[in-house]
Amino acid sequence: MPARNAATTLEAAIVSLRTQDLEDLEIVLVDHGSTDDTHRIMLEQARADSRIRVLQSRGTFVEAANLAWSSASGSLIARMDSDDLALPSRLRRQREFLSDHPELAGCGSHVAIFRRTEDDQFTPPDGGYLRYEKWINSVNSPGEIAAQRFIDSPLPNPSTMVRRAALDAVGGYLDPPWAEDYDLWLRLLEQGYRLGKVEETLLHWHDGPGRATRTHSRYSLHRFQEAKAHYLARMPGILDSGVVVCGAGPTGKEMASLLREEGVRIHAFIEVNTRQIGNIIAGIPVLGTGELASFCGRAIMLAAVGRVAGRERARDSLREAGFVEGESFFCVA
Repeated sequence: MPARNAATTLEAAIVSLRTQDLEDLEIVLVDHGSTDDTHRIMLEQARADSRIRVLQSRGTFVEAANLAWSSASGSLIARMDSDDLALPSRLRRQREFLSDHPELAGCGSHVAIFRRTEDDQFTPPDGGYLRYEKWINSVNSPGEIAAQRFIDSPLPNPSTMVRRAALDAVGGYLDPPWAEDYDLWLRLLEQGYRLGKVEETLLHWHDGPGRATRTHSRYSLHRFQEAKAHYLARMPGILDSGVVVCGAGPTGKEMASLLREEGVRIHAFIEVNTRQIGNIIAGIPVLGTGELASFCGRAIMLAAVGRVAGRERARDSLREAGFVEGESFFCVA
């Protein structure tokens, strides 16, 4: 658990780990250059529990996160944030799950998201976080996680447990322009590792006004789109055949532009809006859905639609036309 200036939430997060029903664990805390009472709280907790180790890092947040897992002694590495709460059975259930599924490199869990207000009260999530909670808890099997990884990050970082061997193999967290945790899942999946999920709520994920996902540019929507385009462009099928973008709205246009920057050939946009069919967008023709089948075996299809209902319609149309999600088509949000 790396933490920076987390004095108001840190103790509760640590206690949620100390009170796990799995006692055989090590808790590695990294103070990432805090200027509040974070370090003092870590030391107090360490004096109360011999399983706790306290380290300090003056580097980047990614360096702090890598110091935490690389300093740990276990073969299973669980990630935790300093403003969340792990439910008592979290670590035991994830260790059991990975023991039962030796083919998996790691797993997440279902999460319950709560908004933390400025006066430290909790309310249900709203807007995008409510939609994300519903989606993240519906993407569970290794096949679903791999196929839907370009919709959003398929594993909530603070809910994860990963085998140390897998982290060693891919070099842990890197420091790209986009979210370091999403980058890690995309790299693991790209290299053929499989990830799963315990279908139980094992983490209370707290979305506060100061959370990095709200304040740091690397977690912006545009940076997430850049990450998706970067890893899509490295897929052999896309490198060889190019893509057709289903959806000429803002999501589709942005993704087409980013993929072009990555050197990907864009054959066409596919649209249901009759007013758009026949147009040319940045040199790319806009075709109707009747042309879908003509691209079978010729290009990878991307259902690039932001709204859930529109994405489901695009998914249904692609399946009816003979495309297979995770192989010949991917959804991108």
